[in-house]
Amino acid sequence: MNLFRNWRFGYTKHVVRNVEISAQSPETCLKVARAGLEYLHSNMEFIRDGKTYKFSEAMKQFTGSFETAVVKGTKPKPTSFEYEIPYKGKNLKGKDALDQLEKWAKYGTIDPECRDAIAAVIKNEEWQDLSDSYFVLLGAGSAMGPLLVLLSLGANVIAVDLDRAPIWERLVGLAKNSPGTMIFPVKKPFKDIKSDKELYENAGCNLFTQAPEIKNWLLGVESGKRLIIGGYAYLDAALFVKVAMAMDGIIEGVCEQRKDTALAFLCSPTDVFVTSAEARKAMVKSLKDAPFWQKLVSSLSGGRFLVPNARKECKSKDNKNTFNVVDGLVVAQGPNYALAKRLQHWRCMLMWSQGHTVSTNIAPSTATSSVVHNKQFAAAYGGMHHFKPMEIMYQETSNAVMGALLIHDVRNPKAYANPKTPLASPLQIHAGAPFHGGIWRMAYKMNSIGEMSAVIYYLNQYKVTLVGGLAGFVALVSFIASKGAPHTWL
Repeated sequence: MNLFRNWRFGYTKHVVRNVEISAQSPETCLKVARAGLEYLHSNMEFIRDGKTYKFSEAMKQFTGSFETAVVKGTKPKPTSFEYEIPYKGKNLKGKDALDQLEKWAKYGTIDPECRDAIAAVIKNEEWQDLSDSYFVLLGAGSAMGPLLVLLSLGANVIAVDLDRAPIWERLVGLAKNSPGTMIFPVKKPFKDIKSDKELYENAGCNLFTQAPEIKNWLLGVESGKRLIIGGYAYLDAALFVKVAMAMDGIIEGVCEQRKDTALAFLCSPTDVFVTSAEARKAMVKSLKDAPFWQKLVSSLSGGRFLVPNARKECKSKDNKNTFNVVDGLVVAQGPNYALAKRLQHWRCMLMWSQGHTVSTNIAPSTATSSVVHNKQFAAAYGGMHHFKPMEIMYQETSNAVMGALLIHDVRNPKAYANPKTPLASPLQIHAGAPFHGGIWRMAYKMNSIGEMSAVIYYLNQYKVTLVGGLAGFVALVSFIASKGAPHTWL
């Protein structure tokens, strides 16, 4: 009964254990992934016209589809490409962009592999011409999605988003003002649509209620072309699990019939992954070099705040490989978020093992409007830079760096995304070029710095004097620790 009452705050250890078990062997990893997805597809329900179906059955039973619309951009394809990374009010190109990558890597905000992957895109102009590529964006208008980057490089974007006229007015407008092409579902034949207003009103679909039809439509779109399907739709709480499942059903169905399909996801840094031994050494060093006040807070809190990040290494079952697990979970995000991201990891590993290219890189914590509208999260983000090497990115920077990593994964045959690249475990596909924002190298676990980050932010905001602020800060930590309050952000 006590376990049931505490499920909201006790779920994280099970997610960590899931990854540790998966690290025992590639066979175990894929067995876990397959079992998890089979359970979800068999137990989640799809309801239509008052009748309830297993989700797996519904995805096969309904045969409807959509018409197809095509909008071509009015801008000519650039005669030359120069990749840009917006950062702190500047558009970094060429040497400036490469220099910034080096600064992030030296500080620990990104891993060296991430630096090298983005640098390779910047240096290879031919990779940046995407006019030969077809990207399916499930959740095309997502804040963290690559839509703008892809259109600017001339890509063919197959856009899937909600059937709301304002959404499509924006998306179509972006496509027209680019050298790219947008292909999207409509409710009536494209040739019968006579105005932009009519186009917006007939465009789009619903991932929740029309997942089978979306799958069917994608099976016939741009036949003979290699599709790169990205799952970018996001909603809060339990809705995230539902939309993640809808995307998964679509991806599974398309990949079964279009064998050359590639996948793309953005991994949250606030999750559980295997990292390199070098990243773990960086965590240990960061702990050793942590400021005195951080060590004091960690000690006074009795293990509730500022918990050391480096975990005990885990061995494969045959003792041939050692894996370093990083627990970046944030309790406040909740088990629904953890499950939605976990099922995406499972799908990525299974598809990679079956020969599909899979781009599934870690994206940095980003100050999007969906995050910072919550004042507690905004305050925590505002103080996290005090925990080196953490850096919170703004949306335009995240879009650019993650767009570059996507391009790298589909262009570079040596990328971890390529199923021909030998790896000790499918778990490692997430670690090929991580832009983790510092979570994989800082002294303390991500879940244990939120409150302290917020306190620092408020102290700075309200100009509390250093001595008084520090005294109050230590007193607050001691008080919370003595009361045994759970360490959540919300």
